[in-house]
Amino acid sequence: MTRETLMLRAQSLLPNLPQETLEFACDLVLEQICNYCNLTEAPDGLTNTAALMVRGLVNSVQLQNENMQPAAKGVSRGDTSFSFATAAEQLAALASSGDFLTDYKAQLNAYRKMRW
Repeated sequence: MTRETLMLRAQSLLPNLPQETLEFACDLVLEQICNYCNLTEAPDGLTNTAALMVRGLVNSVQLQNENMQPAAKGVSRGDTSFSFATAAEQLAALASSGDFLTDYKAQLNAYRKMRW
């Protein structure tokens, strides 16, 4: 599956998402699929699954909501300072957690290859 194919499918599910965010989410999902399945490119049979993964990733950090509050990344008490995670940092953190693939393991396992 190509990145463009995934972006078209995901864009139909998330029409109001900014293009840069959609591209980043699609790249993360493709990377996760390739890493989990031990492949160099994502198979065409996972196009719909990948689009659902993109939607799930975006919805889980609420990137489609214009009034989204950024996630707090750091808080200091003395002299009070706050730092907030960007949308890209939130997506990357979620994608790197093991929970991201949990709902899709059944579909991904069909394409998984053994690593030598």
